[in-house]
Amino acid sequence: MDDRFIEDLKNRVDIVEVIRKYATVKKTGKNFTCKSPFRNERTPSFSISPEKQAWYDFGVGEGGDVISFIEKIENCSFIEAIEYLSDMVGLEIPKSTNHHSGPTKETKKDIFTLHKRAAEYFAIQLQKSKKALDYSKKRNISKAMIRDWNLGYGGTDKTGLTKFLLKEGFAESLISQSGVAFERSFGNKSMMDRFSERLIIPIQEPRNGEIIAFSGREIEGNKKTAKYINSPENPVYHKSSTLFGLDKARRVIREKDAVILVEGNFDVIFAHDRGFCNTIATCGTALTEEHLRIIKRLTKNVYLAFDSDLAGKKATLKGVEMLLKMECNPYIVEISGAKDFGEFLEKKENAKILQKVINTAPRAMDFFFERFSLKYLDKGIEGETKFLDTFFYFLGLLSRPVEIDDFLVQIAQRVKRPKAIIEAEFLKFKAQKNKYRKEKFVEETKVSFTRQEHFVGFLLGNWEVFASKIEAKKEKVLALLTEKEPLVILQKKINHEALNKEEAQKLLGWEMYGQNLYESTNLDFLKSEFKCFAIYLQKERIEQERKEKAKEIRKQLGK
Repeated sequence: MDDRFIEDLKNRVDIVEVIRKYATVKKTGKNFTCKSPFRNERTPSFSISPEKQAWYDFGVGEGGDVISFIEKIENCSFIEAIEYLSDMVGLEIPKSTNHHSGPTKETKKDIFTLHKRAAEYFAIQLQKSKKALDYSKKRNISKAMIRDWNLGYGGTDKTGLTKFLLKEGFAESLISQSGVAFERSFGNKSMMDRFSERLIIPIQEPRNGEIIAFSGREIEGNKKTAKYINSPENPVYHKSSTLFGLDKARRVIREKDAVILVEGNFDVIFAHDRGFCNTIATCGTALTEEHLRIIKRLTKNVYLAFDSDLAGKKATLKGVEMLLKMECNPYIVEISGAKDFGEFLEKKENAKILQKVINTAPRAMDFFFERFSLKYLDKGIEGETKFLDTFFYFLGLLSRPVEIDDFLVQIAQRVKRPKAIIEAEFLKFKAQKNKYRKEKFVEETKVSFTRQEHFVGFLLGNWEVFASKIEAKKEKVLALLTEKEPLVILQKKINHEALNKEEAQKLLGWEMYGQNLYESTNLDFLKSEFKCFAIYLQKERIEQERKEKAKEIRKQLGK
């Protein structure tokens, strides 16, 4: 791709505004800082430079430009990041390209087209199938729901979709790659449809609405087969970062500043039909940190409405744990009279009841406090300690001291003990947990720089001020440096030599570290800072030379 186009694109995009969509940024010195959008951390280590149009994560020592940021945050290829940013600023991409990282745009476009044709086939099969239509009617799946969600049926012919797609001109390799069919592992190893005899639910990409995968629901009550079968991962579908219904729910989630998270596809479909249009679900996989990062970009208020069975209760506990670690606000939606969200909403009249349940849904911590109290506190001292240990686990995930203190007061009142005793128990529990249990989400140690690295970053970050002075006295300036990397990088800059990728990455960190410290670009201030660096570095060099000389003398005396 034309380098001039890339530079033009980066010049048109404001990196601060792009990153602001994924994190809360604030001004720090010449730069902006925020908590890393890539990790769960308590203190900000992520820096953004408007001047350089660059970012740097001091937690892991990694940085780059706006394109690399989009590649990393959206888990996409270089070309996809270019397309994303080009759409944002209305810039047309040149037709020629020589960058290929991951699936090409053409491959993805072909799979989108194949999925569109497959959805058309499924839709036709649904209208032909009395069995599938009867099932839909029995489940109160309306014609509007079928239309709005593009529902279909896999048909009874186990190779029907494959034959249809081959006739449409799609290669067998692409059909297999998309996952709508697969090669048999026996016999003549011919292709077989993945979703035959199942009710089909297309899964769409949130940004462009393209179909990226399918989910097939068993409709005959056969307990020997899985209730749901989902597409395998393909070039456009990644389960760990896909949320069903997000394409339709994104705008409403932002407007309501809240999301309802459920388990099943039909939970989402019924919820949207009944007016709960901020509802989404994972796609046949457990909730992941990537899912939560996507959700957190839209809202921190998450209403968990998982199934009422044992697996659903375990998922709720794990979901609350993950959300608290991500500093989100989890709420618990508890439904009686149905095993899941969708089943409850099959009756339209239940929508009003559900709205009241959601309006009064307790915070997860309040919900746990009451549930754990009822479960343990009538069982003597053993029950009391069990209650404390169970609740303390979640209490230790809170980041606000005022919230922790409020719960410690409530606990003391509930168990009728002095708050000081409860506080001591909590501190003991945290000490034991930290000793024996390694947290899944740990705060990374920030990278640190030596004075010489800081000095070179300071010089090159203000090169227009110091260039002529340094080039005129380069031997004297270079003499201040004894560490290899700062010396080599400064030499290359003075000699107008290009840095390799690793050197450029290191220099970016050094420069942005200095920019975070210095808000002023006043010439007198910069010159004063240069003199301070020179004095300290000269002292360090003299001290190092003294130590080396003393070492040499000891070595000679030892002989």
